Amino acid sequence: MRNVFAIGLLIIIGKFTWGQIPVDDIHYYSLEEVQQAHPDTIYAIDLSKKKLVQLPSELKQYRNLKGLKLTKNKLEELPEFFTLFSQLEFLYLDKNKFNHFPPQLFYLEDLTYLNISRNQINSIPAGIKNLKKLRYLDLWDNRFTTIDPAFAELQQLEFIDFRGTTFATSFVEQWTTAFPNTTVKFDNPCNCLD
Repeated sequence: MRNVFAIGLLIIIGKFTWGQIPVDDIHYYSLEEVQQAHPDTIYAIDLSKKKLVQLPSELKQYRNLKGLKLTKNKLEELPEFFTLFSQLEFLYLDKNKFNHFPPQLFYLEDLTYLNISRNQINSIPAGIKNLKKLRYLDLWDNRFTTIDPAFAELQQLEFIDFRGTTFATSFVEQWTTAFPNTTVKFDNPCNCLD
């Protein structure tokens, strides 16, 4: 029975697009569902809505993850072992308590989709330039005050969502110009200072 369960969890990963935006079509399993399977056969885990303040240490054994959902928890930081998820392509960190970009993200060089919306992030650091495969970035409803110029190096981005924070017209123009081939979403600019 255990082998049948493990085989059932082996997932074929496919990538599709909706327009130019990568769409995640991976089947996600709960951590409880995968405990009987061999860690090397698990490609996607959903730990959403668990009220987590930190990630469980047993998660680090799933190094073949392509997708990880951590939506609607209480995470403020990621553990150091998060850098082990070098194959991760789809990551959902939305609706948590991050006030900065977790530096562990900058080691995830295969990341193509990052939703880190509805947090309290106030800056985008230079390390973001390491995410050379990132195509979709949802930053909606954060508290940005600074964005490192290195962010403009991510010319492969196809979609950026800055909505939920009101910026001055000059800020909107600066980043719209920096990404001429990218769909960049902003709320209407304010008549405020930069």
